[in-house]
Amino acid sequence: MKNLFVAAVCAALVSLAALPAQADEGMWTYHDFPSAAVAEKFGVKIDQAWLDRVRLGSIRLANCTASFVSPEGLILTNHHCIESCLAELSTQEDDLIANGFIAADRRNERRCETQIADVLVGMSNVTAQVEAAVAGKSDKIANDARKQALTEIEQACETASKQDRKTGALKCETVNLYNGGQHWLYRYKRYTDVRLVFAPERSI
Repeated sequence: MKNLFVAAVCAALVSLAALPAQADEGMWTYHDFPSAAVAEKFGVKIDQAWLDRVRLGSIRLANCTASFVSPEGLILTNHHCIESCLAELSTQEDDLIANGFIAADRRNERRCETQIADVLVGMSNVTAQVEAAVAGKSDKIANDARKQALTEIEQACETASKQDRKTGALKCETVNLYNGGQHWLYRYKRYTDVRLVFAPERSI
């Protein structure tokens, strides 16, 4: 069934190559997914509950992404995403990049000291706050005011999260979308104890 699906996708891509280019695709945020348009055109229901499940199952690593593959926190990512960790944990006698690694049990897991894992747990549209901070100002002053407003929003978020028993301390980051047309506050649950469980040898 899987091979049939892959073959069908490849056939579709080949047939599309002969068609004129059309902007009917793109990357969408979790808070702005065109669910109605997708349902109408493709007959697929992708509601907010589904998007939330995908979001909470996805992880941001340093310059990489990963996915939860167990309810106990086991995550899966690409080999190149952990090569720096493998290098840090390697010795002259045991090159983990060349030889690979597997932990026989949890006691043998190796901590990746410089790796962090962030899970996006909340999003808020802060466009109105940012626009209020720059209203009526010249470009130069407005730019500085915008940066100051974004910094204050992030700091207030992190301070509030430290006092929230439900969420605990969060990492808060502002992002601008649509060339600055929108500003959002993203809240991440950060995990600093990231451990190596398994990595195949590079030559595999």
